[in-house]
Amino acid sequence: MDFRSVRYTELIRSRAKIWVCWLVLAGLSVNAQAQEEDQPEPDMANERVAERRAMSMTGLGEWALAKAYPERAVWLDLEDDGRALALFQPELKTPGRGAVIVLANEGQTAAEGLSGPLLQALAERGFAVMTLGLRPPPQSLVRRRQQPGVPEPRRLEGADDDDDQASVMIDVAEDDALQELLADYRNAVRELLDAAAEDMERRGYEQPAVAGIGWSADYVTGWAVGRNSLAGVIWLAPRFPTDRLAALPEMLAADRPWQVLDLHSAHGKARSQGVARAADLGRQQVAGYQRQSIALAGPPQPSDADRLASRISAWLGR
Repeated sequence: MDFRSVRYTELIRSRAKIWVCWLVLAGLSVNAQAQEEDQPEPDMANERVAERRAMSMTGLGEWALAKAYPERAVWLDLEDDGRALALFQPELKTPGRGAVIVLANEGQTAAEGLSGPLLQALAERGFAVMTLGLRPPPQSLVRRRQQPGVPEPRRLEGADDDDDQASVMIDVAEDDALQELLADYRNAVRELLDAAAEDMERRGYEQPAVAGIGWSADYVTGWAVGRNSLAGVIWLAPRFPTDRLAALPEMLAADRPWQVLDLHSAHGKARSQGVARAADLGRQQVAGYQRQSIALAGPPQPSDADRLASRISAWLGR
């Protein structure tokens, strides 16, 4: 190869390197420009941060729900600078007949299951309605809450004393941890109901009724004990942990100005449980309790909302 061929080859390689460098620099420039264009405005960035905080706090996707129902969405202020989404609908029939706070079943939003349809159905019957979502409880509580009290551990014959003592300590520690989880969860539900009642009072509804769907019947009852400014407590297809079911007569035996409406399915296990529940309260001579069976799906569906709203409306207007 002569000198000119070598020189030409080197020139080609040099130009190729220049083109590669230019392409790399151009790509970096385009990428930087795209990042600048995609960078949200300060208000948008704050909104996205708030959205992430709301979703991580509740686990119910409340920010998306607020966007879906902007005319009904209400943010309730909780302790420790927390917030929770409620849906509020003023009465759609005048004169107004009162107000109802509805706590959704565990793991459901303020518009999910019965909550959303019930909000509309009660509002059309002259009630102002606020529905609340409820995050699911810890799984360890879900597994244990329907079990009877944990029995005392029994010492097996021939078991080593140290091993037996260690087993007892482990059982007690696990039970204490579960009780602490349950107390924290119940306190969070109480805080949510407190915020809802305060918001309703600011709107001029000073004596609302409170309804709990499914497992929430337990939470609204515990919250209502000791409160006077309530029109009533309503159980909608209620479910109770075993220990709380046994404690119901004592809870409701105290003097209280409000009464309880127990609405459950007229079929199957839900009916037999309702009959047994009423019999137990009757034996304890608990006053201010009424049970009504009604045709409901299992679990209740949005299509059941109108029938339930009619029963609630009639009971509150008694």
